[in-house]
Order: sequence, then C-alpha cells, then structure tokens
Amino acid sequence: MFDKPGKSQRILGLVVALTLTVILAACGTSATPAAPQAAPAADTPVPTEAAPEPTPTEAAAPEAVEAAEPTMEEAAMKGDPIRGSYVFAITGGCGCHMGQAGFLAGGNKFEGPFGVVYSSNITADPKTGIGAWTEQQIVDALRLGKRPDGKQLVPVMPYAIYSGMSDQDAYDLAAYLLTVTPVENAVPERELAAEPAPFTPAAPPPAVAPSDPIERGRYLVASVSRCADCHSPRADDGSFDMTRYMGGRVVGPIAIPNLTPDNETGLGSWSEEDIITLLRTGKRPDGSQVRGGMANAIRGGFKDLNDEDAGAIAAFLKSLPPVSFNP
Repeated sequence: MFDKPGKSQRILGLVVALTLTVILAACGTSATPAAPQAAPAADTPVPTEAAPEPTPTEAAAPEAVEAAEPTMEEAAMKGDPIRGSYVFAITGGCGCHMGQAGFLAGGNKFEGPFGVVYSSNITADPKTGIGAWTEQQIVDALRLGKRPDGKQLVPVMPYAIYSGMSDQDAYDLAAYLLTVTPVENAVPERELAAEPAPFTPAAPPPAVAPSDPIERGRYLVASVSRCADCHSPRADDGSFDMTRYMGGRVVGPIAIPNLTPDNETGLGSWSEEDIITLLRTGKRPDGSQVRGGMANAIRGGFKDLNDEDAGAIAAFLKSLPPVSFNP
C-alpha cells in the first residue's frame, strides 16, 4: 500500500534525526547541575564586589570634602555694607580719620605721653589703607585694637569702647569700610615711648544689639556713639567714674555738658523730644546751636539717627541718676 521512500526522503529523515540528537544533547547539558566549586582555603582572600579597589578619584574624595570645610574666618558673620553705612553714621563718622588727604584717608597727628601717632588711612586702598584686610581683621582692630600684623593700636583709637559693639554691627561697619573709595595716602609711622599692652575686653560683646529702648540707648551711648567717652569723668585708672556717669567733665578750657537729668546742671528740664532735636540738628531748647566736637559729630552722622535710635538715646539719658556738675 505504501511506496518505498526515495533518495530525497532518506536525506530529509537523516537531517531530522541529527537535529533531534543536537536538541536532546543541549537539554541534557543545561539540566545537569554544575559541580560545586571547592571552598577557598581559610588564608586565601576572597574578593567581593562590596570592596572594589578605589580609583584615584575615589581616594581623593575625602581630601576634597575636608578642603571644602570653611575655616573659622570663612564661617564668621558676614557684614552688610548698607547697614554698616548707618552704623558708621551713628559713630559720629570716625572724625579722627578725616583729613586733607580725603575722606577717611587719615594722617591726623596725635601727641601724648605715649608718643606720636597718626590716624590711619581706613579707605579701601589696598596699599596704604585697609583694602587688603578681611572683615574679621577690621573687626579685630575695632574691638581689640589688634592689627593684622599683630601690632597693638594705641588707645587713642577707642577700641576699648567699641569692644562692646555687637557682632552684627561690627561686621556691618567693617563691610561698609571696605566699600569706601580708595585713597592712596601713606601716613607716617608712629613714634611710641613704649608698645601698648594687648587689650582684653571685660566681657564678650553681644551677637546682636539690644532692642529694648532703654537698653538700646545704653548700648548706643556706651559702645557705638561714644557719648560716654566725652561726657563721663574718668577714674584714676582711666576707666569711667560710674558714680558720675554722663555727668560732664572738664577737658582743658572746655566744660563738657552734664547729660544726666539733674534739674540745675543737666537735662532735667529737657523733654525727650528736646534731646532728639539736639542730637539731629544741634539746636538746644533755647534756640542756640552747639559747637565744637558735638557739632562735628552731628554733621558726621548723628543727623542721620533714625527715630528708634534717637528716641532710645533720649530715653536712656532721662533714666540715669541725676549728677550735679559744677565745673
């Protein structure tokens, strides 16, 4: 009933048989489990993917992180020159550094038992001024009398008073000074009888200035506007006589007024508004004008006192114990 297969049919059969053989052989190989590898010897290190050999970039990474950490100076508070311009104004404008050479270019001569010194050029000139100083270095000069070269400033510079200036105000003032137009003016070297001793403040300064009106007034009078520097008598050691604080004093032929609320010799009959008017305009309640150092301080910056600060100073002065002053 069936015909005998031809040649082509026989070849086809062989091909099919060979194909089946290859498939069965492959299946048998994949199904056979691999023989387990011998466990390594105990003293043979076994590499793992969890601890790859570090590349040069990875090895340098810790150093890069460490180098990126800010120094103490870089981490210090940064000043705002806009706010600093106001702080500068209410210091009275740093009048000692005003001279013929230009705005804040220094050169004024001061003589005393200490010798002879010249006010510094505090413009942003990098060669003869403070243009190459950092804010931190300026703050250290302001509050500690310490120059970047390690020399101590003579106390003609009132760093003992500025030592109470808040961190924020000091850094703001430093930032402003670094914006002052550079003036190249090399001032003469100082000639001292002896090098001044390093200065250590009696207390650390506040981070920010107080906001309570009377406390803010106290702060401005004592540590920024330097009212006490002129109006308070000194004890034998040069410190303020706190029993007569702001009670006036005599310097040479000049009687500096009593700013306590004493009715006869001070500001007892003045209103706070009278005090504010004098601070900004130099005008007394009787219509007369102040002259001399106070007039210079008003022109130098007190005229720019804002309402809050002028009121704070007035409130503080009215809160003081009355002192009788008879020069």
